[in-house]
Amino acid sequence: MRPSSAPFSPVGGAGYQGRGKEWAEKALSLLVEIVHRTPKPTAEKLAWIWAEEWAKEGREIDWQRLLPRRGFEILPSRWIVECTFSWLSQNRRTSKDYERLCSTSESFVYAAMTRLMVGRLVRI
Repeated sequence: MRPSSAPFSPVGGAGYQGRGKEWAEKALSLLVEIVHRTPKPTAEKLAWIWAEEWAKEGREIDWQRLLPRRGFEILPSRWIVECTFSWLSQNRRTSKDYERLCSTSESFVYAAMTRLMVGRLVRI
């Protein structure tokens, strides 16, 4: 058994300071030390550090341009894919995966998209 003067961390990594720490100190008469993790740096601090390192290499970069954008932003390519899946699911045969062969499912996707494009051409 360890001497009571030596620090020992059985519950250490997460910053736990509950009943387990108290129990180990009282029942086992151990000196328990809680090890705290260092907090993650913020995005602003990381951007500033990166800009400093690039400045050492001779590249001047505005660190505020490295920050992630605030708020919700629609991604155009994702929007196109989601709309396409929505249009395909509006057709009865392509809404579920009923077909036995992949080529049959593929041909129904072609038929559904052809129907969609013909509908758009009619409106023009």
